[in-house]
Amino acid sequence: MSHLFFGCSAFLFIFFFGVWRSFEAWRQVQEAEWPEGRFAFRAVLLETPKASARTVGAEALLCGGSNRVGAGGRKVWLSFPRDSLSRALRVGDEVWCRAQVRKPVNRGNPEEFDYVEYLLVQGISGRAFVRRGDWAVRPEGGACVAGLPLWTAWRVGALQWREKVVEVYREAGLRGEDLEFFAALTLGDQSGLSDELKEVYAGVGVSHVLALSGMHLTFLMGMLNVLLLNYFRSRRWRAVSVVLALLLIWGYTFLSGLPPSLVRATVMYSLMLAGSLLGRAGFSINSLALAAMLMLCVDPLLSYDVGFQLSFLAMAGILALCPRFLDLPLARRPWVGWVVQSLLVSFAAQLFTIPLVAYRFGTFAPYSALATLLVSPVTALLIYGMPVLLFSALLGLGSEAVSAAIGFLEACQNGCLRLMMKWPGAVVHTDWGLCFTSLCYVALGVWVIQPFRYKAMRWKMGMAGAIGLFAAFHVCRWAGRVRPEVVFYNQPSCPAVHVIYSPSSSYLFTVARDSVRERMAYVAESFWQKKLTAAPLWVAGDFCDDAVAARQGLVRVRGGVSFLLLADNRWDGMAAKERADVDYLYVCRGFTGDLQSLSRLFRPRRVVLDASLWDSDRRRHAAACRALGWPVYDMREEGALRIPLP
Repeated sequence: MSHLFFGCSAFLFIFFFGVWRSFEAWRQVQEAEWPEGRFAFRAVLLETPKASARTVGAEALLCGGSNRVGAGGRKVWLSFPRDSLSRALRVGDEVWCRAQVRKPVNRGNPEEFDYVEYLLVQGISGRAFVRRGDWAVRPEGGACVAGLPLWTAWRVGALQWREKVVEVYREAGLRGEDLEFFAALTLGDQSGLSDELKEVYAGVGVSHVLALSGMHLTFLMGMLNVLLLNYFRSRRWRAVSVVLALLLIWGYTFLSGLPPSLVRATVMYSLMLAGSLLGRAGFSINSLALAAMLMLCVDPLLSYDVGFQLSFLAMAGILALCPRFLDLPLARRPWVGWVVQSLLVSFAAQLFTIPLVAYRFGTFAPYSALATLLVSPVTALLIYGMPVLLFSALLGLGSEAVSAAIGFLEACQNGCLRLMMKWPGAVVHTDWGLCFTSLCYVALGVWVIQPFRYKAMRWKMGMAGAIGLFAAFHVCRWAGRVRPEVVFYNQPSCPAVHVIYSPSSSYLFTVARDSVRERMAYVAESFWQKKLTAAPLWVAGDFCDDAVAARQGLVRVRGGVSFLLLADNRWDGMAAKERADVDYLYVCRGFTGDLQSLSRLFRPRRVVLDASLWDSDRRRHAAACRALGWPVYDMREEGALRIPLP
């Protein structure tokens, strides 16, 4: 009885201490305040900068600046205009900047990725766009770099070595997509990886191949067993081999930038290697829990990281289900056993991660287990090709042949996955709510733990659980259905209003007459493909049918909502006997007139200032609205606007 009391007390203490630590860390990041206006500061880039179509961005640690900032030590996301200077930035560079740092905010568009949560989980509490000419790189070895915290300095140093290894890849003959993919696969450097290839791997459910995880470390440990561990049987030399193995796997983890999934695997392998000296082998739920506790003690915000959650759920599924599955007769056959075992391991991991993936990302990959079986042997060969390529490049012997072989393997793997993306039902869009996702994990927990020992009771509970999940699924599906509404998208490059009546009937009113598909691509992927059964009808001029009527930018919607798109000065100089009532006056970039003059034509219920407006125009229009007594909705501050239709 005393052991049970001690165990429960220790569990409750650790649990509530962890909850307090994570909430306190989250509060400190969320409540960080930044001064108004632009100010000068110094910062150190903590990662390899990532290039997008127009900018180059990187996580940075603030070291110092004006007195309004304080002592520094906060993380910010810095974005620079894309040019030859910003493309030359590297991890560890100390930069002097002059910019305005703002708290990160989401655009508020339907079903969009929660970018604010992603930044906060990384400990980033501010964002800044640094204009061309307002930044410069400090000489190497500045005061900021020398004063970095020990753990951060180690991480920056490891990433600098990673860049040197990538440069060795380049000198060995890898170019273009081959270089970017091999750097991501072996070192976790996804800074140059194309979005198209990321979507392919995410679509078929093998993103864990690109995000370094236990699979990569398993291949590495297999190589160490063959080359090192199996040759030291005595206890004395066994300890030496274990120390060498620990140094190698932790060195590889640091070289990869300490991703949570790889840190989890490294901690568990470290515990396994240490246990082997005491006559204990293998993994267990206890080692998984200890790894989670150690990682959360170092960084409490990891508990909010999706990669951290998926990594531990996948390993929990493997530890809980594989011992049962591997006892099947088919899994013991000599010729097909390894295929069956690989499929069972992949199935166990996918079973525990599918509910969270469907809830957080809104997709499900039915062919994930098959794709994992396909890419695992090729991935193993590519990882084993890493030391071969490095040694051949350093010795100057056969590096071009090794690079050609690696490029061939990558082309075969990526080509097969691109082909799988074209299979029917390769990507299934889901709409799972938190309630249904939680019930899925409750059902998995009951199935694994089996608290009911009688067969009849298990059958009854299983049926009751299945019925409850079925009912909850339909409740969540009904709650997540598209409701009739008008959506003013917060998209600075393409102001648009979306009138939605049903999943198959909607209208998109835009002021841009070209590249609408490009500029609205992320909205189409995150919202339209998931919620709508038909693409919206694009309207850019005068239009009229039974649902909507548009003329000269004035749109009246069936359901009693009206709005006026102002993207030019077509209403200047017009006169009317009486003012027209309009619900929303939508002011976009391109309107250079005066709202005071429009007050003689329209009487709006609210003025919506689009995110595309210049700051000077925004302030001018906001002042005019205050003088006229018109309520203002600023998209840049408040996000997208959604109005329900009756």
